[in-house]
Amino acid sequence: MNTKIILHNPDRCTGCRQCMTACSFRNFNTYNYDLSLCRVIRGPDHEFVRIHCHHCSDPMCLASCPVSAISKDHQTGIVSVDKMRCIGCKSCTWACPISVPQMQRGLKAMTKCDLCGGDPSCIKVCSAKAIQLVSREENR
Repeated sequence: MNTKIILHNPDRCTGCRQCMTACSFRNFNTYNYDLSLCRVIRGPDHEFVRIHCHHCSDPMCLASCPVSAISKDHQTGIVSVDKMRCIGCKSCTWACPISVPQMQRGLKAMTKCDLCGGDPSCIKVCSAKAIQLVSREENR
């Protein structure tokens, strides 16, 4: 198994937030920071920090879902939400250590990064090369 995760290098990040616009366009067909499934914020030392789903090895969001709407593909490592099963209770957000899952506008269902099916749009637009897709094993 060679699962992939997004790795962010705050030393390279310029804070341009193009990753956020690419994400909102890919998922909602509009450029809107509020719809992005990742966030770029200022850290305590004024560095830029990217908050995104880590597709955890043992996801707390999955364990917390009362209707089994969250699943993990053990081949790819992608943790995803089935919007047809989700009841919008927000248990996954509360269980996630960094509160990544969010309510999808217009639906009563949670949403989160799904790595764009293995080809993340955010990485393609990062001119600073501050984010990259790496194997989980490579990151250890």
